[in-house]
Amino acid sequence: MCGRFTLHSPKDFIAQRFEVDLDGIPELAPRYNIAPTQQALAVLVNTRDAGTAREARTLRWGLIPHWAKDGAKLPLMINARVETLAERPAYRDAFRTHRCLIPADGFYEWRVNDGKNPKTPYFLHLRGGNLFAMAGLWAHWRPMAEGAEPITSCTIVTAPANSALAPIHDRMPVILAPENEAAWLDPELQDPEALRALLTPLGPEHFEKRVVSTLVNSVEHDGPRLIEPAPDPAPSLF
Repeated sequence: MCGRFTLHSPKDFIAQRFEVDLDGIPELAPRYNIAPTQQALAVLVNTRDAGTAREARTLRWGLIPHWAKDGAKLPLMINARVETLAERPAYRDAFRTHRCLIPADGFYEWRVNDGKNPKTPYFLHLRGGNLFAMAGLWAHWRPMAEGAEPITSCTIVTAPANSALAPIHDRMPVILAPENEAAWLDPELQDPEALRALLTPLGPEHFEKRVVSTLVNSVEHDGPRLIEPAPDPAPSLF
């Protein structure tokens, strides 16, 4: 799965990397602990004017399908399994027509230890610290309550973990190869098999990982110290 991630690269670099204008998102500050229900940067295609221009928006992390009657009664859908995107009612419409890129420069996973030791958080990133795009889906939901504001939300697609991540967790976010990002955003591409072909996780040789402080466990904490190396509380177990 993916339960927390970071986006602390310079704003101008993010804009250049993903070919978007970020001037309309002045609140985009470096973040080291993006958590579910918070706003996350997403890149999608603006089709409102029958165009295909990329657009950057901040979306609530935790998908609410467009057909939901009461979003509060739904589970918090922060991750969508690649194996069932085309079948699950919560995701199949978005998989076909509402896909997005979720920029990041790292993410966290927690290793389960024995009962005497707390879970160990790891920070994972690409070698060289490069920005990457996680495959995402988005939806626009209009609540039935009079006067309630609509919510545009997103989820991150996950796949079975590669061998670098498997000792920590059995799932990982799908990080798109840069050459597949445009196809993932293409509103004309709606064939499930062609879309699934874009979602092959990157191999283990692309990743670096390190144990970090349990400060990341709390959404109240943010800042560069969260990604600094920390001692492993249970090194003898692994």
